[in-house]
Amino acid sequence: VALLTGLAALCQALSGFGFSLLVVPPLSLVIGARQAVVVANLLSVALGLLIVGQLRRSVDWRLFRWLFAGSVAGMPLGLAVILAVDQTVLKAMIAVVVLVSTVALWRGLRFAKASRRGDLAAGFISGVLNTSTSMSGPPVVVYLQGQETAPANFRATLAAYFLASSTIAVGLLAAGGEVRGSSLAYAGLGLVAVFPAWAIGSRLGRKVEPRRFRALVMAVLVVSAAVALATVAV
Repeated sequence: VALLTGLAALCQALSGFGFSLLVVPPLSLVIGARQAVVVANLLSVALGLLIVGQLRRSVDWRLFRWLFAGSVAGMPLGLAVILAVDQTVLKAMIAVVVLVSTVALWRGLRFAKASRRGDLAAGFISGVLNTSTSMSGPPVVVYLQGQETAPANFRATLAAYFLASSTIAVGLLAAGGEVRGSSLAYAGLGLVAVFPAWAIGSRLGRKVEPRRFRALVMAVLVVSAAVALATVAV
């Protein structure tokens, strides 16, 4: 658990995205899909606090509000999914989400125009994915890629959004009986590795060529999803 969460935090520090995408598929093979979703959300809150603390002055609060409103509306649907779906099916869903998201991010899929409806729709889809698979990032990242947003504002707004949405998701998962003592213990183990890994990644990020590492992260995502799908098939 510590190794997987540490590697995911390191990759996020270097590439700017992908913590849950990287950690949930392999973690679901170790502790189960439902526990992996809960642990990833708990650690996303911790990471979010760290990032927003550093970048809070660059947050686009108008955009944040509409994305978050859409996310809150979508989260109950995602919670219904995780409570109703079998573990094996949930693993397959996670793997498919990772593969589709990776292809979309790799190809640079963009939406040309920003709008209030677009903000709400991206947030809603992200919210559904958050409480069902913990992978809320791709819809928002893909949506914002098409907007002419300064890099600092882009990262800061995403960090604030993920922190807020993960906090609500944890509350809903707790209300649904999914946050157990074992989940908190696994999250504690993850914290031991997440913060040092993030610090190392932040320093290395100044030296690593972003495009090359982005390609490496994409390859890791594909392998991770493929392993999850193979496990389900077996």
